[in-house]
Amino acid sequence: MSMEAMARAHLHRCSYTLPRRSLAPAVSRTLVLPAPRLVRVEQAKQSRRHRCRLVLQLSATVAESPVASTKTPNGFEVSEETLPGSRKRITITAPAKTCKKAWNTMIKQARKDVKVDGFRDMKSVTEATLLTFLGGKLGAKTAAVEEVVKHLPAEVGAYTKDAITETIMPVDLKEEKVLAFDVNEPFTYQIEFAFQPVLSWKRPYKGLKVEVAAAGDEESDQAKVEHELLQIQKRKGGLKVVQGRGLQLGDAALVDFDARRTDTGEVFEGAKRRKTHMDTASADMQFLPGVSEAMVGMKVGETRDVRLTLPDDFEPAGLRGCDVTCQVGVSELFEYELAELDDSLAEEVAPGAGGAKGLRAQLLKMQQEKSALDTDKAIDAALMQAVVQAASAEIPQHYIAEMGRQEFASKIHLAIAKKEIHPDQAKQLATEESLENYTKHHQEDIEEMVLQEMALETIFVAEKLSIPDEEFQLEYDEAKREFGEHEYDDAKLREQVLENLKAISIINWLRKHSDITLLPPSA
Repeated sequence: MSMEAMARAHLHRCSYTLPRRSLAPAVSRTLVLPAPRLVRVEQAKQSRRHRCRLVLQLSATVAESPVASTKTPNGFEVSEETLPGSRKRITITAPAKTCKKAWNTMIKQARKDVKVDGFRDMKSVTEATLLTFLGGKLGAKTAAVEEVVKHLPAEVGAYTKDAITETIMPVDLKEEKVLAFDVNEPFTYQIEFAFQPVLSWKRPYKGLKVEVAAAGDEESDQAKVEHELLQIQKRKGGLKVVQGRGLQLGDAALVDFDARRTDTGEVFEGAKRRKTHMDTASADMQFLPGVSEAMVGMKVGETRDVRLTLPDDFEPAGLRGCDVTCQVGVSELFEYELAELDDSLAEEVAPGAGGAKGLRAQLLKMQQEKSALDTDKAIDAALMQAVVQAASAEIPQHYIAEMGRQEFASKIHLAIAKKEIHPDQAKQLATEESLENYTKHHQEDIEEMVLQEMALETIFVAEKLSIPDEEFQLEYDEAKREFGEHEYDDAKLREQVLENLKAISIINWLRKHSDITLLPPSA
């Protein structure tokens, strides 16, 4: 067992308790993709992620607030330093008598454990000879130092009472330090660990003010219905080859398409299309915003370079305002011959709807329901963002690492669910290197997720919110039905169901105690 492992094992036995507020249990560090869970309530998505404890990879850093050392009754000297990133360093100096005792214990144990051909036992050999079978001075001193670290003074527990146990580890036991070990001299070493961060509020979370653009109103909902009716007419109609003119808005075309960042030349992943059908009336959603307007006048066989600037509401947000160069080629050009929107067509599309008038009414009702749901989602998202902006905490790196792990696994599961990748490909992608790259490139977003989770948990506890047993049971039973015959971890499923219900409870509380202004739909 390594020195680090032995130290951690001992610290697990120290007489201190971790804080009661822990948002999630420990999990294995092996990169395992957890089974996907379809969350039926949209609000719950913001809090269904689980923050777990992870051993923190530590490095030497300058302490922010050193604390004077204290002596223990058995001669140890202990001091504490607070480090950036919600971490602490404990410096421990073991007295010479402890070092001597550790050396003697190590030698005594070695005489029992070491077996060498030609020697009946090790009891009668000299210490110098014994050391040769332990790897020389370095091997023997390493074993002695391990013995010292195993016997930490009980007083260390007072310094580590707020530690996350899995993050505790020695940090300075390098070869040269081990070789300097002397049984007649005190021995100084250090341990570092992450501790539970303290969340504070820059402003009260009660009475938050948010402004949200409604997803739809009477006018915009009606316009979307007319657009959908037009799509039905196009699907049920036909296409006629265009001759003697260039492309007009409303036409259809077969196009070749590429897009790359103008500043770096980086190709947009998934943007390359060949002989792809384009409806110029919906190309902003199918391709990139503004591309169809820039293609007006293009003729069959023509290729055009198009410069675009992505709008402020573009997703992903990191590309907003980005200048893009697109190369578009038109290989075929068509105009639509629309089917007549009459009762016969309506009956074919929606039997029993009540003709064209009934179909229009049915579509309008569905659109109004969708707009209401989308508005609710937008309100929830705005409240979540407001909570994050009101909260403050120094996020430990191990929280970021574990949230990154959960998000990375979620992305892979989503790709499998969408049949974008095969499960065998997912196994190849699920490497520690890929995880580290993902976490590095999304660190800012991940930190926000962690802060949001901490803030929501704080509100849940502070406002004494609770989940009724019968409500939990109903949601749990539904979750089990969703898994069907697929295998799942029952304990983790229960935990996730609880997190989902807590998230909904917190959202409902925020809605009641926040000032929400609903704005007209954005253009």
